[in-house]
Amino acid sequence: MKILLVATTTALCMTAGIASADSGFTVGASAGYSKIKDSEGGLSFDANDIGWKAFGTYMFTNGIGIEGGYVDFGKPDASIFGSNLAIDAGGWNLYAVGSLPLSERFDLFAKAGAIRWDADSIVDGVNVGSDSGTVLALGLGGRWNISDSLGFRSEFDWYDVSEADSVWMVSVGLEFRFR
Repeated sequence: MKILLVATTTALCMTAGIASADSGFTVGASAGYSKIKDSEGGLSFDANDIGWKAFGTYMFTNGIGIEGGYVDFGKPDASIFGSNLAIDAGGWNLYAVGSLPLSERFDLFAKAGAIRWDADSIVDGVNVGSDSGTVLALGLGGRWNISDSLGFRSEFDWYDVSEADSVWMVSVGLEFRFR
């Protein structure tokens, strides 16, 4: 895990030195495929759903910025021993962002930060427990700048939730720039 954190931090620092992305504020929204997997006490939960997120990004000069927002993982559910088990999860996140322009219209970005998540465990429609925490969050993506004020964004986000085997999301969306 420490190697992944060091590699991400190094990548962000490297992109800062060579990037020349425009500065400014953007807001956006994305939808995508979210996955939560957990195996505990002989039970295996492996489910997905459609999730969404809303975000705001401020890029300083030289491809460095910050991003904050909310992510909703949907409500992945699975049948376990004849009962329907669902996880209703979401959280607020904050990232440092590094951007690397590949052309005038396309750039790549990496982000590292944290998410403050909350999750409810629901069995047959009844909430049987809640959990929450703050954990490492990492993301990689690409952006196609359709115009000076509109971009199409695709990304992969991974969350280091120790209470689960894996939590991640792949999403696509739009972002609007204000300069």
